Amino acid sequence: MIKMIRKMMVEEWRKNSSLYRGRSFAAFPVLVFLFSFGWSFSSINFSLISVEMLEQALKALSVFLGLGVGSIGFSGRDTLRNTLGESNYLIYSSHTLPVSRRKLFAAFLAKDLIFYLGLMVLPLSLGLLAVTGAGSLVAAGSAVGLFVVSVFAGTVLTLSSLSVPVYRTLSYSRLKKINPLSAKSILDVSRSSGGLAKILFSMGVLSFFYWTLVIYYPLAYIFLTNPLVSYGLMLGLLSLSIYNWLNRFDNIEEYLYLPVNSERLLESKETAYLLVAIPFSAGLVLVSSVFYDGALLVALASTVSMTVYNLGVARRLTGLSPTESSSRPRPSSST
Repeated sequence: MIKMIRKMMVEEWRKNSSLYRGRSFAAFPVLVFLFSFGWSFSSINFSLISVEMLEQALKALSVFLGLGVGSIGFSGRDTLRNTLGESNYLIYSSHTLPVSRRKLFAAFLAKDLIFYLGLMVLPLSLGLLAVTGAGSLVAAGSAVGLFVVSVFAGTVLTLSSLSVPVYRTLSYSRLKKINPLSAKSILDVSRSSGGLAKILFSMGVLSFFYWTLVIYYPLAYIFLTNPLVSYGLMLGLLSLSIYNWLNRFDNIEEYLYLPVNSERLLESKETAYLLVAIPFSAGLVLVSSVFYDGALLVALASTVSMTVYNLGVARRLTGLSPTESSSRPRPSSST
């Protein structure tokens, strides 16, 4: 069992390091520590945030991370149903290896616990302790414990989702007015684990972080003459992650039997991106304007323009492979 967990951790390292420039991935926990240290130090010395608030934030973040890890590789029921296309997991090797699926699943879960505990939770906790000292030791220990509990809770929720009926709010009939290829990309994301809500959640978390800076950091007003407009620009940048999601569940080889070329497929991805990114980003700006007055029209214009600009950059640099670190040619055109 221990040997299996060790091999899985090596494979987890290999997968992540291949995506993030090899051995430089080893610096990721260091960056997490530096971020935690810098955030804790600046919060205590230059903001209205107290040590108790930082401790509660660490615990809450540990819970979210644990739930994510517990959802089996951050992909939820898609992992358990093995519907991730070219991606696959060792928990499906039980029919080819002399190991039970239960044992493989337990090893996989233990691997994620150890790996992401060292990758994220411990560096975050150490960053806080480096600033506050032993006074936050109990909070750091609680964060580790909450992470472990949340991993198991996330796993239970993911397993239970296999037997819970899934209600689809989107269908081809609802999207019949747009390009069928664009509709397929949107439906692929909406039918994946978490649906479109996972995109809104990730943007909402970063939005919460941004408005925390604005509200609790007096220094923010020196750099942000109009926080709502700056928020709109930030959302335009964040929306680029939606383009990654739209290209995650398929590749151009799957369309070879259709009378479409890579250029048409790329245009359909762009349409899908704009149909999802602009309403999400503009909606968050409108919600924020209720609580923070500002130049709303300028903020909305900034969001839309930055979203479209990001699309042009993504098209030029990544084409249909935004999540791959490969040097193979990608379809693109002048923008």
